[in-house]
Amino acid sequence: MSGRSAPCDPQEIGALFLFEKLTPEQLGRLCSEGRVERFEPGPVYTEGEPATCFYVMLEGSVVLYRRVGGDDVEVTRTSQRGVYAGSMQAYLGDRVRQVYNNSMRVTEPTRFFVLPADTFAGIMQEWFPMAVHLLEGLFFGSKSTQRAIGQRERLLALGSLSAGLTHELN
Repeated sequence: MSGRSAPCDPQEIGALFLFEKLTPEQLGRLCSEGRVERFEPGPVYTEGEPATCFYVMLEGSVVLYRRVGGDDVEVTRTSQRGVYAGSMQAYLGDRVRQVYNNSMRVTEPTRFFVLPADTFAGIMQEWFPMAVHLLEGLFFGSKSTQRAIGQRERLLALGSLSAGLTHELN
């Protein structure tokens, strides 16, 4: 779904906590490569779709959902200026599947600063190489930890199941 585009004001996005430390040149580049979009109430993007944009809320209200089984479970609801969502893992490039890991809806007319995912990735790598390196380590480290914990939990459940079956058979 696409919203209605409007001019980007470097001063407006520079007032957001996410961008407050950027130089006027950096803010100008963000505005020239990104855009401001206004969305009417409804979906902005859906979990599992290709992650094409990084969204920073300028004004309005958003709700984020995660799909659990067949249900959409509300994760976050906020009207806080500067909250962000979307293609936040774009800086990882093709090392991870670039899809939205949640769904976002707006509950009232809402304006976002929108940056294409590939632009977001390039800017992150160019302006914040150390942060990107740390985030990559954190991302892949936590994935590895989740895998190991999941494997251990499955083994424990299997052990418990087989102990129960053995007890019943005896």
